[in-house]
Amino acid sequence: MAVVNQVSLSNVLSLEQNILLRQSQMETVRDPYETGTWEDIGRYVNPRRRDITINSATDDKGKNLGTKSYDGTPLGSLNTWADGMQGLLLSGRWFRSVMDNPLLNKIDSVREWLQVYDLKMYSAFDRGNFYAMVPQWLRDGGSIGTATVFTEEVIGTGRISHTSVHPREVFVSENEFGEVDTVHRKFMMTAKSAFQKFGIRCSDGLKQDAKSEPEKVHEFIHAVYPNDDIVFGKRTQRNKAFRSIYMESKGGDKGKVGNIVRDSGFDVNPFTVWRFKKNSDEVYGRSPAADALTEVFSINQMSKTLLDAAHLSVRPAKNVPIEMRGRVRTDPDGNNYFDDPKRVISVINSGINYPVGAKEREEVRESMSDKFRVKFFNAFIGRTGEATREEILAIKGEQAGLLIAQVDMLYIEGIRSLFDIVSDIEDRRGVFTEAAGMPPVPDEIIDSGGKINFILTGPLAQAQREIRELEPIQKTLGNLSEAATVLGPEMLDGVNKDELQEIIMEAGSFPAIAMKARDVRQAIRDARAAEQEKREQQQFALEAAKVAPGLSKNIEPDSALAKVGEAAGI
Repeated sequence: MAVVNQVSLSNVLSLEQNILLRQSQMETVRDPYETGTWEDIGRYVNPRRRDITINSATDDKGKNLGTKSYDGTPLGSLNTWADGMQGLLLSGRWFRSVMDNPLLNKIDSVREWLQVYDLKMYSAFDRGNFYAMVPQWLRDGGSIGTATVFTEEVIGTGRISHTSVHPREVFVSENEFGEVDTVHRKFMMTAKSAFQKFGIRCSDGLKQDAKSEPEKVHEFIHAVYPNDDIVFGKRTQRNKAFRSIYMESKGGDKGKVGNIVRDSGFDVNPFTVWRFKKNSDEVYGRSPAADALTEVFSINQMSKTLLDAAHLSVRPAKNVPIEMRGRVRTDPDGNNYFDDPKRVISVINSGINYPVGAKEREEVRESMSDKFRVKFFNAFIGRTGEATREEILAIKGEQAGLLIAQVDMLYIEGIRSLFDIVSDIEDRRGVFTEAAGMPPVPDEIIDSGGKINFILTGPLAQAQREIRELEPIQKTLGNLSEAATVLGPEMLDGVNKDELQEIIMEAGSFPAIAMKARDVRQAIRDARAAEQEKREQQQFALEAAKVAPGLSKNIEPDSALAKVGEAAGI
């Protein structure tokens, strides 16, 4: 009944009222996260997000946000994890495009076309601020557990802007498949910035503030949600898959509730919402920091206690004779004079065993660091000593397996969504046309209607791919080779060399443009076989000559020996 009433109510409300109603409902859903783990994580793990609640949006600006933390290990572990993920996953040449249909990826013209497509995509990421945005995005995912990026084209510049949105500003809702399809961003803008962005559609109050108090902040809501009112065949800014509404939440004129300053749409949702991991009955994500909160609380309390103990050890409490009150000197070279040798200042022995507490703290620190896989990233930096290169690669490969689940979620909800948004923007700009330097789209892609996807190719992804793809191949080939020594080379006849060669090269992120086409490879093999046959025939002719060194009879023109000599070039 409640749902029916709510639907009925939404039908009679204005668009502004509907957005405000949904905003209120989404704030209610998010409140337990805000006042629960998010505040603790902001206090002890990621002080930059200490102002995580709605009410702290303006209260904590410029303040020291780390005053409650007595140990830097949680923040250090988060930084190691975030920097490691960016360095090993999202830097350099970190992706390679492929078609969803794996059969298309075996066609040389398709591979070559995708190689040029990749160059265009790398250029798009390089021109924008993607790599500058990533560190904060990863830190939000590793700490708060829900990390959001807003991506938009900077009109007239050829650049794409990526904004890592403060988790405090983001409210999300899922569709029936557990995918985020609705995003509200509740944020503040100065009157000057708002008027520059939205112009005359701003409320009268905001226009006045833009003149008289340009730095005064106003609250806005940016709502992006599936458009249920699409008219097929109609090409307008609003008639898109996702509707986009910018609204002053408290700026309605003449008693109006809210004021819409922009009503448009997008073919692809411009918000990328990545949940590090999440429960099926929750909307917001969980993070390594959330998993480590028990250790974080323990470390913080232990460090605070050990700081007190260290302070007490250096400046212990003292027993002081009453007649020396106000005359005690404990600074260096301080002199305290007394008459009675039995009445002197004495230190109170507290019985503190500092090393025991420090050892236990290190154990808790190690347990907490494991949540962020710090050992893995340290191993990837490099192991010293007598370990061989193969041993080091084996260590990295094994530990890389521990991050497969983390990388998969980042890829599915985060990077793939960003990739689609950037591709859509570049497509609208005409970057992928022949006029912009792209080769013609292969007929195979047009005929199949295939969708472009991509795979990660950074060091971390390669280490994981070795576990998933190359290790089984290497083990199988090793077993076949051993069997071939006993049962004969026929044991290797079942191996398709072309297919195996391509799998190994692709798993190692070998550039498609540098791979020879299959017909070229076959021509090389044919030429090699012909050259080998020629050498064998020459050798045969030489051996034949040795058999009859004194023959005086001329070789008959059509004889077998004459044909061998002709083939060998003699």
